[in-house]
Amino acid sequence: MSAKDTDSSINRLLSLSKAELPSHDELFEVLVRVTDLFENSNVSYRVRAGDGGTGGLLDFRNCFSVHGPEGKKSQDQGIQSSTDNMPLLIVPDLHARFYFFKNILNFVLPEDFVCDREGLPLTVLDALQKRLLRVVCVGDGLHSESRGKERWLSAWKDFCNGKNAGSAMKEEMAEGLSLMRLVMECKCAFPEVFHFLKGNHENIESLESDGDFPFRKFVEESLMTRRFIVEYYGDDILYLYSCFEKDLPLAALFDNCIVSHAEPARAFSYNELVEGRNNPEVVKGLIWTNNGEAQKFSAEKMLEDFTCGLSEQKSYYFAGHRPVTGRYRMEEGRRFVQIHNPNRQNVVLVYPERTFNPETDIVSVI
Repeated sequence: MSAKDTDSSINRLLSLSKAELPSHDELFEVLVRVTDLFENSNVSYRVRAGDGGTGGLLDFRNCFSVHGPEGKKSQDQGIQSSTDNMPLLIVPDLHARFYFFKNILNFVLPEDFVCDREGLPLTVLDALQKRLLRVVCVGDGLHSESRGKERWLSAWKDFCNGKNAGSAMKEEMAEGLSLMRLVMECKCAFPEVFHFLKGNHENIESLESDGDFPFRKFVEESLMTRRFIVEYYGDDILYLYSCFEKDLPLAALFDNCIVSHAEPARAFSYNELVEGRNNPEVVKGLIWTNNGEAQKFSAEKMLEDFTCGLSEQKSYYFAGHRPVTGRYRMEEGRRFVQIHNPNRQNVVLVYPERTFNPETDIVSVI
């Protein structure tokens, strides 16, 4: 992407100040840009799948940069990984919280985490612009869930009366689509340092195949969303949005952590992660796992396989998906950390040279 294109994306980010339904042309244009970007992903951190498509894994590890896919030295099959050791900010499930994402971009980062050359504090957006920070979102962009329960029930009455784009549904989708437009603009503006993983709500077509399942909590949220998109925007937007979702990565590897939407159902291999988008078991196993469903120590086994394992610094597996009541919930010897509290605006700060501390490194952006 040219500097002019990047500046244009940043200007669009700054101009999006409230949750409102994007026009057909606005949504079409950003979807075309982001899907084109995925097709030309940097293979240094996103290994191509066997079919030539975008792989399911983001690999930013330094300690395995001269190692083979499973962490063993290989002279003829090495991974061209990232050469820097950047701070990482992990964003839990967003669920149509436009205001949350805006607050994240405006959040002033701790000076010992990220600062400019003069030692002055930076916002997340500043740090992204200066390429001093990586951001990984764990997915689930649409559907307000419990926060919007009454709105969903109102939209359901309209839906049952044949109205797919009534006022309640428009209000719901204004929050969700304005948020996802922000997400896509961030991806276009900062393709190397901003990433959004696939969650179980990234299923705009309301499919029950390839590891995806329709989402139903209070009503038929997935089906209602699909019908809204088709009626309000048309089949072209439905198709482009589905292409965007299918190109999303499933997991991200770092020297000191792994990130996916949900707890891994079992310990997946490197090749399974790379080829995961074409494997329903892997897709389902990284976006749908309920509490207590995963094989014992699946996350810990993957940490042992894929992270540096420095004796002085533990590695952690972060995921959202299932809500927590406090700031976090820890399992598997306190190395698997769930971070999604829908009632809080928290993010995770992962320092590159410091062991993660859940008491100090999960912070509110308001």
